[in-house]
Amino acid sequence: MKARLIVAAVGLPLLLALLCFAPPWAVTLLFSAVTALGSWELYHILHIEKRLGALVLTMACSVGVQFTVYFRGYGETVYLFLPFMLLLFACWVAYYEREEPFGLEGLAASLFSGAFVALGLGAMTSLRTMERGNLLVLAPLVVTMLGDSGAYFAGRALGKRKMSRRTSPNKTVAGLVGGLSASALGMVIYGLVLRAFGLSGSLWKLAVVGLLAGVAEQLGDLSFSLIKRHAGAKDYGNLLPGHGGAYDRFDSAAFAAPTVLALLKLLEVF
Repeated sequence: MKARLIVAAVGLPLLLALLCFAPPWAVTLLFSAVTALGSWELYHILHIEKRLGALVLTMACSVGVQFTVYFRGYGETVYLFLPFMLLLFACWVAYYEREEPFGLEGLAASLFSGAFVALGLGAMTSLRTMERGNLLVLAPLVVTMLGDSGAYFAGRALGKRKMSRRTSPNKTVAGLVGGLSASALGMVIYGLVLRAFGLSGSLWKLAVVGLLAGVAEQLGDLSFSLIKRHAGAKDYGNLLPGHGGAYDRFDSAAFAAPTVLALLKLLEVF
């Protein structure tokens, strides 16, 4: 517990400082590292890390997504996925011919990590490159951090009915409601703070963003937990003492960030 608190006390301010004050290219490098390391973590817990061709390909695609977002824009990432999938299927065939274990599980892990999660965290890079991106990039963290806190305290105080007995036994319906409420309220407070920096947005729209991104955040948490449960692993890695690996820290953000990005644009919040 002590190590967990120390890491949080040091790491969180550093992360916020990097997101807010570092140039966008530094944020691109950050999420390139997170997605590449997360890809290796996923391969490792599934015991397929020796399939180096597919692993390197997956890591390369995850990094390529971040730099494509930075240089060309979020929508241009689609052009990476066709060659990625073609080469990945080629690896699958080659492993099958050599009777090396990979199978549908390895294929799914590669697509999940190299495409889906990379694109999800690429939304953080995209937010940072936007006008006033040093402020907008914090929105997914407001959703995930306050959502986690609201779920924890509501679950501790009121949680009796289990929400997902098999996937995540500690989660309760009260925790879900508390988390979603905290995410929505947090985004309203976030909007009020932004007004002090000259960025005015619709508060009710921000509440909607918080609520829907909160749903995505909860789904992300459950999805990553399900993968760990399937693999028989407690954490994805041990990068951060008491906090696990890269995917343990950014699992919810991979689902919440693209939701926030999409809703900010669709609802024309600002």
